Amino acid sequence: KEKIDYGQALSEVGNLFEIIKTGTERTTEIIKGLRSFSRMDEDILKVADIHENLNTALILLRNKYKDRITIEKEYGAIPQIECYPGQLNQVFMNILTNAIDAIDKKGKVIIRTSKSKQMVQISIRDTGIGIPEEIRTKIFEPFFTTKEVGQGTGLGLSISHGIIEKHMGRIDVNSVVGKGSEFIISLPIKQTQ
Repeated sequence: KEKIDYGQALSEVGNLFEIIKTGTERTTEIIKGLRSFSRMDEDILKVADIHENLNTALILLRNKYKDRITIEKEYGAIPQIECYPGQLNQVFMNILTNAIDAIDKKGKVIIRTSKSKQMVQISIRDTGIGIPEEIRTKIFEPFFTTKEVGQGTGLGLSISHGIIEKHMGRIDVNSVVGKGSEFIISLPIKQTQ
């Protein structure tokens, strides 16, 4: 008792409780995100909120970008769409991971959504290193990667491209070396089968 300063000990206990509370809230967020992300009911079309899917991917990737990359969400008024939500989660994870990896130190990722006619557009733009023109034509090819050995399989963008085509959508890329890249995904609101 003589060696312990009760005021300081109480203050430290209070700080520990705050850390535990924050950790618990973060764990809850991750678990909810994983549950949402793992909806791998791939052959069943569902109506989904794209913003929810994007937010889930950001929650799961938070440790990759926190304290380093600013995420700007410019979400427009878009309707829910018919899709395979688990597959779209995979697309958003792949593109956001690449955007985060393209930023060397500090930077920004801007996610913008909008509606045009019967399509929803999702733009994911980063302030990273950009993609040289000679490589841009190859990025959707299976096993093509610009990452070091052991860092990437070269399948992420190829799989993403296939998923977007399965949804009767398209994916376009704009990039300027040294300034960043933008992936624009266009998806129909309703799937025609």
